[in-house]
Amino acid sequence: MPRPESPTVRRIMLGIRLRELRTRAGISADDAARHIARTDSTISRMETGQSSVSTRVLERLIELYQATPEEARQLTELAKAARQRGWWQRYGEVLHPGFELYLGLEAEATEIHVYASEWVPGLLQTPDYARAILSAEPRPPAEEEIQQRVEARLARQVILGGEDPVQYWAVLNEAVLRRIVGSPKIMRAQLEALAARARQRNIKLQVLPFTTGAHPAVGGPFTLLSLDLGKAALAEYVYVENRAGSLVMDREAEIAIHRLTFDTFRADALSPEESVALIEKTAAELA
Repeated sequence: MPRPESPTVRRIMLGIRLRELRTRAGISADDAARHIARTDSTISRMETGQSSVSTRVLERLIELYQATPEEARQLTELAKAARQRGWWQRYGEVLHPGFELYLGLEAEATEIHVYASEWVPGLLQTPDYARAILSAEPRPPAEEEIQQRVEARLARQVILGGEDPVQYWAVLNEAVLRRIVGSPKIMRAQLEALAARARQRNIKLQVLPFTTGAHPAVGGPFTLLSLDLGKAALAEYVYVENRAGSLVMDREAEIAIHRLTFDTFRADALSPEESVALIEKTAAELA
């Protein structure tokens, strides 16, 4: 079963196409903004996928940019898809602010690279482990909210399987394996699930052992996402989060330093085979 389309990605693709057409037409952002009675910042937000494009505004831009009938049809279809609701929006009330943007990108990512410093990444968590993590917050949510957030976390995991699974590579700090979350029974089941996931063709797990010592990401975990936007257009993003909130970054320098950090981890960590052996050994010790 193919993965459903993400309205977030369709919005980004629409923005790319609009920028291409504006550039081809030799029209500045200021002139485009005046044509639709908006500001140039509005044009920028539409072209970077940060805001939606209404039907009326799209029609005026198509006219201004002298798009062909086929281009106009494609733009209209993208705009329609961008206005659809993503599956995650049903959980909007219980998700952290800003996380919906990440979920929209994750839903269609072709590659995801993760460094996890404390917890098993959400895409690899078992229900009991996820519940234990959520219950450990300074102000634990109500049981109903915890259940909804667990359901949302499990719904995300569909991208790891199916006809077109994401290529997923995670480097786990050894602390992730050693920290008992919930109970020894819950932790053992989680580690066994990790070992099983690591045997999927599209998933690689590596453990960064304590013996590595100081490393370049002592500041915390991060996620790198790569997306195929069609017409040979690729996009990369970095996602980081903490107690104060979350942030999705797309600047070249931000991508580069996180990519270099992840590559360093891959080189310093145990091999995938050694990592699975350590995961299984740690699980067995929890019997």
